[in-house]
Amino acid sequence: MISFKKLAAAAASCSLAASMFGCSASIGNGTQKALSADGYDVRSGVFIYYTLQAYDEAVSVLSEQNNNETPTLKDVKGAHIDELDASEWIQDKATENCTAFAATKKEFDNIGGKLSKEDLDQAAEMAEYYLSYDPRNEANGVGIESMKEIAENTYKEQAIFEHYYGIDAPNGCSEDELKDYFDENFARVKYFSISLTDSEGNEMNEDDKRKMHQKAEEYAKKINKKSGDLEKMLEFDVVNEEYNDYVAAQTTAAEGETPVETTTTAVSTETDESGKVVTTTTNPYEKERLMQKQTTTTAEANADPTVTTTAETETSKQSRQFNEYVFNELTKYKAEVYDYSPDTIYVVIKGDLRERMTEDDYWTDDYKLQLLQTRYYDEFIKMMEGIADKMSVEKNSASYRRYSPFKLELESSK
Repeated sequence: MISFKKLAAAAASCSLAASMFGCSASIGNGTQKALSADGYDVRSGVFIYYTLQAYDEAVSVLSEQNNNETPTLKDVKGAHIDELDASEWIQDKATENCTAFAATKKEFDNIGGKLSKEDLDQAAEMAEYYLSYDPRNEANGVGIESMKEIAENTYKEQAIFEHYYGIDAPNGCSEDELKDYFDENFARVKYFSISLTDSEGNEMNEDDKRKMHQKAEEYAKKINKKSGDLEKMLEFDVVNEEYNDYVAAQTTAAEGETPVETTTTAVSTETDESGKVVTTTTNPYEKERLMQKQTTTTAEANADPTVTTTAETETSKQSRQFNEYVFNELTKYKAEVYDYSPDTIYVVIKGDLRERMTEDDYWTDDYKLQLLQTRYYDEFIKMMEGIADKMSVEKNSASYRRYSPFKLELESSK
């Protein structure tokens, strides 16, 4: 989860992945602009930029079709994608992205948006970086003004998103509802794995496996003996270190060396006058992980049963089952042992996520925006696609001829 501002790379891919079929016409003989959509001009530098991105997408598509073998420039030039020759496919993609670019500008004006000086300054920095990041930009005539427009559009896109899908916005939700969404779809967990293989990676015999299970259960009991929730979470780190020391000692012994005696230092805790546990640890959440709930997409749920789909891999299945266990079975603040796979078991504990929904932790403005994006970004994309679909697109035939994909420098010398 990443916000628009923090994802600077969005400047390199801020198209809305729309699928547009607006009417087209040829305009003008000059090549300063590539197209116009509902009167919003898109300069040729922006069009060239998106043409380069579309070429890279074509390379990726052809690579996937050819056992991940990267095609040469000559291969791409002679290829067909979706029954179109590569040049036409690439220009169509560039046109879609340019229309989406214009749709963002149009909707930003529609909501009365205005970028702050801070936004403009950050967009300018972003433009400078990405102009030089890919040498093909300058090699093909993409100038700083075009890159600034692309960068500024990421901030305009964010403003549109917040206008429609922000806290208490028309299509968004209240802050309490967002907290509920966070709590239902994410979990704060700690876990470490215990291997059921020996130092050489061979499967243990049943007796040794049973001993490792007993050790895992002992670790869980030690954690659960602690009276407070924070104490349990901190004790989990202590137990984790104990296991690491055990593994190190076993490895040393297997190599014929004398095991070094190790001692595990517990995290220092004390109790204040009110009886509340206080810890000297600077970051008590350092080893926690935030796990997102895995869900089945609507497309998967409504899939035609007569259509053959790729079978779930064993690794994916193990990951999914562990995820379901954490969200559906694991009790908060109770350490448990989980059989992850035939050769791995986990010691795991889950905390109360709401305890970390504070202004200096998971409930900052940036983090709330990230959650809103996670929840609503697909809907936002569809909304922007709808706007772009209705735009009347006029292509500048001179620019399309001059900046035809294979007339550009498509391979980087970087």
